Amino acid sequence: ENGWCPYFATRHVVRFASVVVYNYQYMLDPKVASMVSKELEKECIVVFDEAHNIDNVCIEALSVNFNRRSLEAASANVSKLNRLINSEKAADQERLNAEYQALVEGLTASGTIDAASADILGNPVLPEDILEEAVPGNIRKAQHFVKLIDVVIKHLKTRMRVQRVEKETPIAFLHNLQSNIGIESKPLRFAYS
Repeated sequence: ENGWCPYFATRHVVRFASVVVYNYQYMLDPKVASMVSKELEKECIVVFDEAHNIDNVCIEALSVNFNRRSLEAASANVSKLNRLINSEKAADQERLNAEYQALVEGLTASGTIDAASADILGNPVLPEDILEEAVPGNIRKAQHFVKLIDVVIKHLKTRMRVQRVEKETPIAFLHNLQSNIGIESKPLRFAYS
């Protein structure tokens, strides 16, 4: 009647409903729940039918499955991202140099600096750390993020080389990850915005 999509209409009216019936995966799977169940009030009553299946749904929703092939594909994607980031860095550096040269030429043309100063200023020798700092923040964050992902993928590849099956809790896995690759909270802030 109003031209609304049934999905969005349902999301709108769920706030006004007294009873909502849907598959419990909409509440338990974090990826789906953040979109569908966030409109439910905090003080609502939830009844699960077929509750004996809930543990399997939770395990499936919070599990990640990967194999050597998917890790190789992830490595290839990380390499591609690195090439794209380096390309953007080079383009930004060229643009920065062109703007600098235009500034020197403009100062020379206006008589603000003489030809000898223009020659000196036209060929600046900037330390590498200054040039690195000139890289825009979003690219620096991308570099940190891609490096972090690359390290995690390499760790997972190493873990896949074991000859026996290992079972560990998520906390034990994260502790193992932190101790083996030395990730601290400080570098993670560069990969998160």
